[in-house]
Amino acid sequence: MRTVALGAAALVLSAMPALARTIQPPSPSQLWHDIQILQKNNALMLRSKAYQPGSRTVDVYTVDLANAPANSAIRKAGSIAAVRRYPDGALLVKENFDASRKLTGITATLKLDGYDKSDRNWVWAAYAPTGKIVSYGKVQACIACHAMVNTQDVIFAPPPDQLLPVSVWAAFFPKQKMSPNYVRLLRAHPERIVR
Repeated sequence: MRTVALGAAALVLSAMPALARTIQPPSPSQLWHDIQILQKNNALMLRSKAYQPGSRTVDVYTVDLANAPANSAIRKAGSIAAVRRYPDGALLVKENFDASRKLTGITATLKLDGYDKSDRNWVWAAYAPTGKIVSYGKVQACIACHAMVNTQDVIFAPPPDQLLPVSVWAAFFPKQKMSPNYVRLLRAHPERIVR
């Protein structure tokens, strides 16, 4: 047996051959603990900024956080959009804020080699501001949307570097309104809309 440490989480890998190994992600509470460490340390993702524009009225502002392996990949590539593969253990977090900058939710993705090869080995998670789990694991809605940026390891660069068209937001979030700031970015930067 082999144990791999990841922040507060420890993963146990069986001694079986690599092809037969089953990788278990950290529990939602273990991942939440790692997210809280990034929050406490204000670990901003390189090439992003605090309270950048979000896309919907529930996330008018966002803050992107990243751990050291994720930021190292961004640094080496020169930008978020240029990263072709994040390393094992990379953790990327998006804090979502409403217009009054009240936290409305947190999403995260953790690279875990051997977890889900068909989805580039990402563990997806969404939490309420309190840490209550909303969704976790192989979250198909996350996977389907993020597949739009397949060449960059399915991680979007923050606005205005990459923008999703209104049709995509309408398909994935039919009951939510788009942020007026995001709509203005779409008009101002049509060349940055992901197609």
